[in-house]
Amino acid sequence: MPTPILLKQYHQNEPKSQELYHSLYNSVLAHHIDIPIKHLNASHEFTSFYYYTEDIMQILSSIMLELRQLTSITATLPHIAIESFRRACLIEEIQSSNAIEGVRSTRKEIKTAIDEQDSTDSHHRPRLWSTVNKYLKLQQQEEISFRCSHNLRKFYDEFLADEIKRDDPANLPDGKIFRKEPVDVWSKSKVIHRGIIPEEKIILSMETALKTLQNEQIPGLIRISIFHYFFGYIHPFYDGNGRTSRFITSYYLAKILHPLVAIRLSITIKKSLRVYYKLFEDTNHPGNYGDLTPFITGFLWLIQKSTTRVNEILQERRKKLDALAQALEIHYFGTAKNKADWKIYFVLLQAYLFSDDGATLKEIASTVGQSAKTIQTHIKRYPADHITTNTTRRAHRYKLSTDFIKKLETLASK
Repeated sequence: MPTPILLKQYHQNEPKSQELYHSLYNSVLAHHIDIPIKHLNASHEFTSFYYYTEDIMQILSSIMLELRQLTSITATLPHIAIESFRRACLIEEIQSSNAIEGVRSTRKEIKTAIDEQDSTDSHHRPRLWSTVNKYLKLQQQEEISFRCSHNLRKFYDEFLADEIKRDDPANLPDGKIFRKEPVDVWSKSKVIHRGIIPEEKIILSMETALKTLQNEQIPGLIRISIFHYFFGYIHPFYDGNGRTSRFITSYYLAKILHPLVAIRLSITIKKSLRVYYKLFEDTNHPGNYGDLTPFITGFLWLIQKSTTRVNEILQERRKKLDALAQALEIHYFGTAKNKADWKIYFVLLQAYLFSDDGATLKEIASTVGQSAKTIQTHIKRYPADHITTNTTRRAHRYKLSTDFIKKLETLASK
């Protein structure tokens, strides 16, 4: 990402950077937000502001073009393929968001939390149950309110409090809404940021940030980017700020763009972590004078990258699905394409290409219009080397085997 214009000028010629700052800040195109930005122990703070640039407009335009392609390809993919891909992305997204904050979580733990979502006993729910629960609501686009600080605290308690308590109960919020004590953000052996204090100021700043997030006069992706920065800057909690902020961002991306883009945000950020942290570092720098424009630009770039990658993956797998389905039809089913076995094999092929660990009997049955018992009877008759069964989940999952896929790939290439 390019160096922010004010920060670049500051390093080259500080007096000229001050002139440029006053010019940009007082421009008729500038939008001011009543949250001051101050770098650690700096003596001066700057009212945050942003302005629209050609880069921002180009990225927004590119995202909309990518979204049109994504809408088109998801409309043509079979249902089981989309649902399988969605579940696989969800698992990787939660694992990535945790990993960014140094929280270790395994795919097995996340899968268990998914399987146990109907558990009514809150005392025996598995680790990550509440986190998975909120991400599933995000996918289903259920309404979650983020209109005030009390809403935010309620969400935090439902989303992460159990996880924080398991790790260190001392990190649970101890204020009226947020935290009472100071908190530092460290990078290796030095403090790189200090969250806002006291709590009254945290609440005031968060209310302003949430109003900005809800302000429909600001383009959706821009206010999402602004809020994402402010959440990190305010740092309202002792622990879990990044996970909470990324979820809220994903929640609004699901509404404005597409749920599949939303549940790949942390995956994208984790792969571009240097860029992500540098955006915060540069925006916090006193030589940036409170300008949010570079952060908005960089964060939009991450959203675009996430959207592009979803498109690329689905296009690649759709192409492979078509080729292998054709090989399957020609060499194994011929004209019997309307039979139940063909339909089941086609679902198992989708499960292999789009899923993390296969499709359940219930999913296969609902897709092909048969009972789960009938599907099980069919699968038991298939050659053992054609099918892989995952018995580690509560509901067993099925897909075509890797060896059989290799045979189909060989046939498809002829």
